[in-house]
Amino acid sequence: MTQQIVERYGDQIFNHAATSEDERLGALTAELDPATFRRLGSLPIQPDWRCLELGAGTGTVARWMSERCPDGGVVATDLDLELVRRNDGDAGVTWTHHDLTRDDFPPGSFDLIHARYLFCHLRGRDQDLARVVRWLVPGGWLVLEEPARFPIEASSHDAYRTTGMGVFTALAERIGTDCDWPRDLAGHMGRAGLIELDTDVAYSMVGGGRPMGRFWELTVEQLAPVLCAIDGITPGMVADTLVRLRDPDFREPGMATVGVTGRRPVAGPPAAA
Repeated sequence: MTQQIVERYGDQIFNHAATSEDERLGALTAELDPATFRRLGSLPIQPDWRCLELGAGTGTVARWMSERCPDGGVVATDLDLELVRRNDGDAGVTWTHHDLTRDDFPPGSFDLIHARYLFCHLRGRDQDLARVVRWLVPGGWLVLEEPARFPIEASSHDAYRTTGMGVFTALAERIGTDCDWPRDLAGHMGRAGLIELDTDVAYSMVGGGRPMGRFWELTVEQLAPVLCAIDGITPGMVADTLVRLRDPDFREPGMATVGVTGRRPVAGPPAAA
């Protein structure tokens, strides 16, 4: 690429007004929700917990938390609330326009905070993480889930691997995404002051009509002009990748999801930013 464009996620790339964005995020939701609900369900959630969902997306996780915390309530935030407004009306969820990098909450506001596929897209992710930890009550829980690129990097299919790695290159240059950062997600959360850290990694596959395959297909489609401007990626490689992703017999690894659960200590402040 010859020109670097500095923007935020959703400004141009993956804008919620894009024709396929609702379906793209819906496919990702279908892929990730089961593991997310399992991670959250492992916590000692109480009906009066106050919860925060950062980067609400389609709103499924916020609604899940609302069903379990009817006496506490859920605040769900995003830069663009269009997708959740289409299905709003759920009691207990407050949908709020909020920029994590600029807007704050009072210290000790929440018993549970969750974010998925969010911090990897933030340029000041470690400083932002330290701020988010301060929003927890002492003893409160933070659950982060972030995408890692290493399974795609190891794929044996040349066009798919090269195009997929091009996606990460494009996102890094345009919005500052870092999908290697999650490989030490527990370390980042520990340095932010959290304890009782528990990590697991969920792997996905593309092809065969799988949700991650559809998500990746729509991602490559949206980014096709940007990908073709990267050295080493041709329009033919992008086209071949899209054909393969639609092939019911194609089987290749998709992104991994690193999930970490951590708790703010009951005594003492969290680590400084």
